[in-house]
Amino acid sequence: MKIAVAMSGGVDSSATAALLIDQGHEVIGTTMRHFDNEKYGFSENEGIELAVKDAEQVCKTLGILHYVLDIRKDFYQIVEKKFIAEYKNGRTPNPCTHCNPTIKWGVFHKQVLELGVEKVATGHYVKLLEKAGLYQIHIASDLKKDQSYYLWGLDQKQLATTLFPLAQLQKSQVREIAFKFKLPVHEKSDSQEICFIKGHYENYLKDHLILKPGDIVLPNGTVIGRHRGLPLYTIGQRKGLNTPWQRPLYVLKIDIKTNQLIVTDNPDDLLNDEVILEDINWIAGTKPESNKNISIQIRYNSKPVPVKEIKQQGKQLKIIFESETRAMTPGQSGVFYQNNLLLGGGIIK
Repeated sequence: MKIAVAMSGGVDSSATAALLIDQGHEVIGTTMRHFDNEKYGFSENEGIELAVKDAEQVCKTLGILHYVLDIRKDFYQIVEKKFIAEYKNGRTPNPCTHCNPTIKWGVFHKQVLELGVEKVATGHYVKLLEKAGLYQIHIASDLKKDQSYYLWGLDQKQLATTLFPLAQLQKSQVREIAFKFKLPVHEKSDSQEICFIKGHYENYLKDHLILKPGDIVLPNGTVIGRHRGLPLYTIGQRKGLNTPWQRPLYVLKIDIKTNQLIVTDNPDDLLNDEVILEDINWIAGTKPESNKNISIQIRYNSKPVPVKEIKQQGKQLKIIFESETRAMTPGQSGVFYQNNLLLGGGIIK
């Protein structure tokens, strides 16, 4: 096949390109330029410019063409503006779960297909299977690297033109492939932060929002301190409250109307046995007929919680858990699994 690889300049997407060439496919490299380095405080040798440069070097090593697609306007309008607005409204967004269906598999994916390729491959660690005419995403073989949580927003049309060549591989094997093909990024470390933000996200928010200090209060209304601006806090947060107290304090609620940060010294106050989701997406196109073996994961590093009941409430879903779980955070993703199968998800309201 003629395949485009979405290349970030990292070892995973670079090894993906090498694997596909080795399998006999006609491969091109594609990288999206989605923000301005200088505007966001990055130097020439970091940020998006480093990603472009590294991807270019890998393509040169592999002897394939490399295309850089400019989607800066779309990225700002679709991802960054929503990221800023969510924090302004007291929520904690996950820009990656929004970017994937709208940009990576949206604007960018569409432009890549216009280059005349049949499929677009990425270096994500997930499995893609086709059963009974439907595409399914399953958890990757390398559980530590599995990225299915971030892909709940994808649909059948997007998956039909997608490949995940690293599905069965461990990270160590991927580095070995990069070394074998003498790729210049074989020792490059994995990126962990939000791609368009240099340093801590607080600095980005300070540049884009007016942060208004206010009271830190207990659930009974007692004022015990001052916060630095509500967008700088998230539900369940313990560190950074800078409020002396006899026991550890946790953020319980962010009240935009009163500009108050409500905290508790009882971690059990953060427990809940239900959640409301909005902006729902089912990867198969429809809600599963049965709730059997369905669980929900409410943050990337947490374990999925077994689901007792799913109630449709207009365009929203009310999810009731089998047991209580901690720190529901509005703006984060609630992601459904059935054993190893990714079903879909929504945004915690």
